[in-house]
Amino acid sequence: MTLEPHQSHLDVWGHTNNVCYIQWMQDVAVAHSAALGWDSKEYLSHNSMWVVRSHSIEYKHSSYLGDRIFVQTWIAEMRKVSCLRRYRFLKLPKEMDIPEVSSPCGFIARDALDKYSPELLASAETTWAFVSSDALKPIRVFSDLSALFDLSVEECRNRFRPKEF
Repeated sequence: MTLEPHQSHLDVWGHTNNVCYIQWMQDVAVAHSAALGWDSKEYLSHNSMWVVRSHSIEYKHSSYLGDRIFVQTWIAEMRKVSCLRRYRFLKLPKEMDIPEVSSPCGFIARDALDKYSPELLASAETTWAFVSSDALKPIRVFSDLSALFDLSVEECRNRFRPKEF
């Protein structure tokens, strides 16, 4: 996901408030799941949902109004009733065109931007628990859902490639 901090994202010191990073972590996680076919309607139809158990963020550099930030996410570890999702927040160089970071299917490799030497703003991780949406009790992650998150970038490209490509 590519985004730009707005005035409302800034704290009194003029840099992006840390709360925004948590919101962006949730936004990109939800978008990733939806891109794989598991949007909120799909989870509801299976009486299930993900809830946050913990967040951890390590800030390296600040971001400011006008910066272009690329947020990457991936599942680092799938467990029986939870998963560990990781994130990278990268400041894109001003001269880099946004279309260069997009892929037709919405998936790119974690290291695809390294040739541009983007500045690492922060790295983070979230432990998500998988629960039933009615009882809010942990349930086993469905095998077909787990398999989707295990797809490699190349498998995702092939599976979700738009028909015109």
